[in-house]
Amino acid sequence: MRCLCRFGRAVFLLILLSCASLYTTQPRYRRFRQTPRLKPAVPSQPTPARHPMDAYRGRLSWPVTGTVISGFGLQVDPKYGTKVKNSGIDISCAKGSPVRAVWEGTVSYADVFMGQGLMLILEHGGGYYSVYSRLSEFRVRAGEKVKTGAVLGLSGELLHFELRIGGKAVDPLEWLEKR
Repeated sequence: MRCLCRFGRAVFLLILLSCASLYTTQPRYRRFRQTPRLKPAVPSQPTPARHPMDAYRGRLSWPVTGTVISGFGLQVDPKYGTKVKNSGIDISCAKGSPVRAVWEGTVSYADVFMGQGLMLILEHGGGYYSVYSRLSEFRVRAGEKVKTGAVLGLSGELLHFELRIGGKAVDPLEWLEKR
């Protein structure tokens, strides 16, 4: 009754009508039992198309000249002894070093990212991405298409570099040429 006084009779009737499907003379279990059960469709697993970048696994050029100071995966902090997951590699380099695209693509993100500083994401198509963070300066903008080896920006004192396939981080050292 409080609803009737507060909102008016029309609204009250709409509420009753919308709830009418909840009330029935049949027991609830009988309604469900009579509903035919459908087997879920099992999607066929398509064979993933090979990306042109796959042929260059272990042969991609390095994004910057420097030394790897932190590898991919679970790392132990030398000072505190805590375990930290690194989704890429950290490369120590001279500040202001040119950071180059490891493969052609489109800049999908170029902005400040919390905890990473200036970050750039390059989309290579087919779910392949390369991520460059801790930059000191951008030389490209979001939406721009770049070629392999193009200068994307300048590094800070280190470059954090990731490769992602289908959203999952993979070890960049398996993709970059051996030094």
